Amino acid sequence: MALSHKGHDVRRRCLLALLLLLSASPAAAAEVRLQVLETDPPSPATLGHWEPFHLRIGYDSDRTIRVRGDAFLQDKRVTSISSGSPRYEPGTGEAYVWLAFTEAARVDKVVVTAEDDVTRKPLAQTEVVVELTWTGIKQPEAPRARASWVERLRAENERRSKAESAAYMNRPVPWWEGVLFFVAIWAGPVYLVLQVVLLRRYRGAWRLAVAVPAVPMTGVLIYTVYAYQAGSNLFPLVLIFTSPVALLYLLGLMVARHVVLRNQREKDALVGAP
Repeated sequence: MALSHKGHDVRRRCLLALLLLLSASPAAAAEVRLQVLETDPPSPATLGHWEPFHLRIGYDSDRTIRVRGDAFLQDKRVTSISSGSPRYEPGTGEAYVWLAFTEAARVDKVVVTAEDDVTRKPLAQTEVVVELTWTGIKQPEAPRARASWVERLRAENERRSKAESAAYMNRPVPWWEGVLFFVAIWAGPVYLVLQVVLLRRYRGAWRLAVAVPAVPMTGVLIYTVYAYQAGSNLFPLVLIFTSPVALLYLLGLMVARHVVLRNQREKDALVGAP
């Protein structure tokens, strides 16, 4: 009988814990809602080269979010130029998203997503069915008149982005960030000098090993020069990311060669000893 009462007590406790967990789940879930309030121009619309399609989004969120828009055609995401998103603080407000194409394109749906500011995990989505056509041709006539809310929300987004950038620049900078910045800036020049020096100094299999990163890095250099001539303001980005890897490879190869040669000298010394 005592065992029966004990079993009932355990079951009651388990049931109570389960009920508490279920009752806590809605409070812990993200409370984020989105709604497309207006578009400019209204759909259907025909747009020219780089002419944006604007969306005015209403949101209600219990946390800081970022809002982005994706264009679709027949349920397939199509590449587009889209606006970045500043942080939107918890509360109720309006967000602004725009999409544009430089080539001829069609869009039949735009999906708007709210993401967690920290984890970038999608929290809520809404979509609007549209009929949009980009001609890919620059419009010779005067620019289309925009709705008043476009300029208002664009100015608000710029204000948010500047405030976010200022807060980032004024934050305390950890020491390791300065080291990473120094390495990223100087890894390229140091790699190029070291690559040339080691190719001239090493012989045989060691020279072949040294030449391994030279092949892909030559392609990176060609791409960097091409991107610079094309006017890209991100032209050194690929070089900055790949140079530290190539430099670490060469440094590791130097250490390996030093160890191999030292061991060889020690072995020769032992063999030659009386």
